[in-house]
Amino acid sequence: MRKYDIYLLEKEVAYHYYGREQVLYHFFVEAVQPVPALIHTIDKQLHYITQVIPKVVFEFELKKIDSYRMRYNLKKESRKLMLSSEHSMVILEKKERKLTLISTGNFEAETLLFEHLRNVENTFIAINIEGNSIGWLSPIKQAHYI
Repeated sequence: MRKYDIYLLEKEVAYHYYGREQVLYHFFVEAVQPVPALIHTIDKQLHYITQVIPKVVFEFELKKIDSYRMRYNLKKESRKLMLSSEHSMVILEKKERKLTLISTGNFEAETLLFEHLRNVENTFIAINIEGNSIGWLSPIKQAHYI
């Protein structure tokens, strides 16, 4: 079983921390298990660097998944999506400022959802705390000046 917390970062934060993802990883680990004295401060910082995940965008992308689901069973609720096939299953749950993705089996269904999310915005970042990993769903292109 793999679990990812997916956040939509503010664009200026994403551009500033591109290439410095480990700093963000340590922040999100602290946000999950904050020191009691820092709960309020970390919560304010989390609200400052992340965006609310728009419901309309989330539902629009779910409609796209419908068109690809020939091999998948798709079950939708207001804030939850379950996509499963013979060899993989993924549950995507939407909260105000994050998505939680839990997957089992091979990576096929998980990859399908990641692909659709990266088409929504390029500042989504996925954190796997148990796996000690962090990564952009869509790498940010840096401007090159001549």
